[in-house]
Amino acid sequence: MGKGFGQPKAVPTRSAAQLMRAFGKYCAEAKGDERQVEQFLQANLAKLDEYLLEALPHIFPKLLDDGLFGDRQNVASLFVAFGIAISGFPLGDRALNLELSFAAYRVALRVFTRDNFPQEWAGLQNNLGNAYRDRIRGDRAENLEQAIAASELSLQVHTRDAFPQEWAMSQNNLGAAYGERIRGDRAENLEQTIAASELSLQVRTRDAFPEKWASTQNNLGIAYGDRIRGDRAENLERAIAVYELSLQVYTCNAFPEYWARSQNNLGTAYGNRIQGDRADNLERAIAAYELSLQVYTRDAFPEKWALTQNNLGIAYGDRIRGDRAENLEQAIAAYELSLRVLTRDAFPEDWALTQNNLGTAYGNRIQGDRAENLEQAIGAYELSLQVYTRDAFPEKWARSKHNIANAYRDRILGEQLVNLKTAVDLHQEAAQVFTQDAFPLSWAENQGCLAEALMMQASLTDNANDLDMAVALLKGALEVSVPGSPDFIDSQYLLGNALSRRFERNQQASDLQEALKAYKTALDAISPEHYDREKIWQALPTTQSVLGSRLVREGQWQEGLQLLLNSVRLLSEGDDPLAHANALYQTGRAHETLADWDNARLYYRDALRLYDHLNDQPGIAQSRHGLGSVLASQGYFKKGMAELQQARELYHQLDRQNRVAEVDNLYQAAQRAEQQISEVPL
Repeated sequence: MGKGFGQPKAVPTRSAAQLMRAFGKYCAEAKGDERQVEQFLQANLAKLDEYLLEALPHIFPKLLDDGLFGDRQNVASLFVAFGIAISGFPLGDRALNLELSFAAYRVALRVFTRDNFPQEWAGLQNNLGNAYRDRIRGDRAENLEQAIAASELSLQVHTRDAFPQEWAMSQNNLGAAYGERIRGDRAENLEQTIAASELSLQVRTRDAFPEKWASTQNNLGIAYGDRIRGDRAENLERAIAVYELSLQVYTCNAFPEYWARSQNNLGTAYGNRIQGDRADNLERAIAAYELSLQVYTRDAFPEKWALTQNNLGIAYGDRIRGDRAENLEQAIAAYELSLRVLTRDAFPEDWALTQNNLGTAYGNRIQGDRAENLEQAIGAYELSLQVYTRDAFPEKWARSKHNIANAYRDRILGEQLVNLKTAVDLHQEAAQVFTQDAFPLSWAENQGCLAEALMMQASLTDNANDLDMAVALLKGALEVSVPGSPDFIDSQYLLGNALSRRFERNQQASDLQEALKAYKTALDAISPEHYDREKIWQALPTTQSVLGSRLVREGQWQEGLQLLLNSVRLLSEGDDPLAHANALYQTGRAHETLADWDNARLYYRDALRLYDHLNDQPGIAQSRHGLGSVLASQGYFKKGMAELQQARELYHQLDRQNRVAEVDNLYQAAQRAEQQISEVPL
């Protein structure tokens, strides 16, 4: 007897058949009551396992032979009912539940073929499309392609003329699949979503189908919230408007689950909103999420509860009002709650999303050890990349790369230059996906962060090319950034920094003037409650001081002096005394250039007092240098030479020999002038 392959593995079908018989009987008694059907599934939760998945395709003949459910069509309808019920069941293993629905639909398709039962076949295609869109197992990108294909198949039968309601439903589902699609052009996919949803609304009017109208409005809101084409701020306003429309039908009493979903989506739109007060928008987002959690409890809707916790974490991470450190602790706590349900095995994509968000919260964290927080951030981002591969999730892969780059840029442990080079490389990897055409806003954000890493690298390597590249990247980012948005403000501020740094190297006044303009633009756009306002406020008068001094030396004394006086006034109100002292000194130099000796002497003395209080030796030296020069010019030679002598000693200690030479020349000139006056006969 030759070697064979053995007998096929026997599939245990008895318990599966018993479960389906019980399910069929319960459905008949429930008479369409979904809650009763859900109670049945909950009571049999332990039986919804991999054995059932394996057995489902094999029990059709047993159920048909029983005669309990009648003919083949009735048995097939039983499988359809089970597929629908299990696909929406919130308890148990979500990934397995969806696989069970697939198995049930495929069994039903053996009977409900397109030729013999076109309408039922089309309905099953629609159901398969929904299941593929939600599917956890398998390749996510391929699942979404299958979802689109199934919806398009259903539309071959569900035409608008023949089946208007079913056509509208399939258009709605097709739009939802395009909204999540990974392959193809993201901007075009979202346009397809909007187009399909609007087609659906031609039939799903509020008067005729209020619940379905509200559902499609909700999907349309998601698409407008993600939309790339058109004006970003206006898209978000449209998203908010359609969510609020859906809530006119989806009240908490009538449709608690759908109400919670719309509240959750409304929270996301407010969290991203550009128009209106940023702080108020985030409070609205938090309030909407917390309303959603009144229905989305962990026991009743564990997955949706976890996803809403994730969204709440994002809002607390961005929150402006309240204590910043405490807000970040709230964000971390929400993410960690979310991860109790969103495990890698059960919800890999959502697990990766939450890890990514947790990384951002740790990267911004104020409490705890800063170095350790950044290591936690890097670790969480790297975990997200175990799921977010470039092939499967290119956009999310790029976002995680971008986020890890920022963490490496700020990293404390390890060698700084190595960390910065790693950050630059990671931002450049992200830019392979975040292109200007495909993801303009993400591209602009990534450009800005890459520029910041290059600026920090330039401070270590003194590489002029890094600064030039940073300026170019920031100017490019500002071309697509939304005016007034956080990214726009940050890019303007960073551009001011880059131009100021470049001015220090090349001394080109145009760089300084552009820096001042960038700082002013950022400060005008920023909210009074924005965390970076103080940083930008300090940069503005400091740049005014340097630019004003330069303009005076170049002959534009009126404009330059005005900038200097303004910087002195602003910095006197701030908490940066060194910048204030520098502004006083520069104003003294400007008055000296204009031969306004009295004012020059006053400003130099004020600068000297502040530098002396700060024990800033270079500042003390330059103030005594200026003061000595002015006193000598006014004829107070002895006092002037005394100041110059002290300045010379300090410059010598600081090893600034060029300044020593300048002081020597002034000192000798003052000596000669004093001698000439003493030699004049009476």
